[in-house]
Amino acid sequence: MNNKLIIYFSYILLFSSCISCKEEMVDNNVYWKNRICGNDLIGDHGIGYPIYNNTVVFHSTPVAGDNDEQSVLYGLDTETGKEKWRLTNSDFYPKKDLQFNNVKYYYQFKNIFVGADFQYKDFGKENYIYGIDIETGKVLWVKEFQSKGLQFGRMVRGIDKYAYVDYQKDNTEFSLIKIDIETGVYSEVFTYTNQNLPTSIPEKNLSFCEFSDIYKNTNNEEFIACCFDGYNSDRNRNKSYMTLLVYNLTKKQIVYSTYVNSTTLETEWDDVSGHICYNNGEILIGKGKNVYCYDAFIDKGNSNWQHTSILNDGVGLGSGNDYVVQVLSFENILLAYCIDHLIAFDISTGKVMYNVPAAGTNDSALIDGIIYQREHSDLQMRDPKTGKELKRIATGRNEQAFSNSRPNGVDGKIYVHTYTDAYCIKAWGK
Repeated sequence: MNNKLIIYFSYILLFSSCISCKEEMVDNNVYWKNRICGNDLIGDHGIGYPIYNNTVVFHSTPVAGDNDEQSVLYGLDTETGKEKWRLTNSDFYPKKDLQFNNVKYYYQFKNIFVGADFQYKDFGKENYIYGIDIETGKVLWVKEFQSKGLQFGRMVRGIDKYAYVDYQKDNTEFSLIKIDIETGVYSEVFTYTNQNLPTSIPEKNLSFCEFSDIYKNTNNEEFIACCFDGYNSDRNRNKSYMTLLVYNLTKKQIVYSTYVNSTTLETEWDDVSGHICYNNGEILIGKGKNVYCYDAFIDKGNSNWQHTSILNDGVGLGSGNDYVVQVLSFENILLAYCIDHLIAFDISTGKVMYNVPAAGTNDSALIDGIIYQREHSDLQMRDPKTGKELKRIATGRNEQAFSNSRPNGVDGKIYVHTYTDAYCIKAWGK
């Protein structure tokens, strides 16, 4: 049996399981679906369904081993699902291999989408950034990032007409790159080296993980918060050590950087990257089994509060090898997704609001006050205020599962793909 068939039947076995007794078949909840992958299976990775006016963008990047077809971008009509335009590899010249590995983050400002290749060590050979007009399907520009290093394009964030992408030269130097989304012209914003790391951090190897959305203070100054992990297998193969960096983009200066001590026991396993988000003047962090709340503008010396898994009642942030895989915020609630449950905290106090079983994910999305995510093979809708599951939608009996790509939605419609089709699904309450 060739590799393609092996992978195909592996997907069949994996996604045909996990059928919930609460499921509703997708046919009763679907506005439209469009098979866009030919004979292949669509991989998880993609650009994340950017939407502008009546156009939504889907991808059909085949899963590993499916080499019959190449990656394609489709602009679909939001009302009907019919194809309006498509882009193939030749449209992105001089890019040689069109891939969409950066599923988690892209930047959209009005009709312009900005994406980047994700390159880490020997994974991916190209470092390109590109801009697309969502409505017309026109490739506006394609720019190669000439510097080659350890990592590029893990994240794309932005504000107004500028996007930001990460570049890491090696384990000693990180740079934030600023891109004009109309022209693709880019420049370095700042460089952060291992010499800038807090003196208290045990490991000086620098490894970029995530950065926040761009946020502002009352003076309209722009800020960004980054998290870095230090890791050295010779020192302790069970641990990574996290640094939080808060940077003032307007004044072009470091506000502060601090060591986020995720564990106190040298023997406790915590080889897990940090996750951060911004909410109303606070930087919220999930690292290992712990969560933290830091001030987004001022160095207060310590976190405003922290919540650890080492509790007398055993009800903490995780158990066994459980750890935080995503943090989100909604109103005054910090949502920490772990491997097998979701925990909500009051951001003002750090108090646990609820702790419910949930399949851990790093691809949940908050859309109009509802959490949407894939849980097992279904699309799940959940109330962020209570943690209660509101609805679970299963694909048809003979169809593939919904993917792990982060859903997007507007006007009561949710866009997500299965491993065979592009879907537009009724939002909660519609």
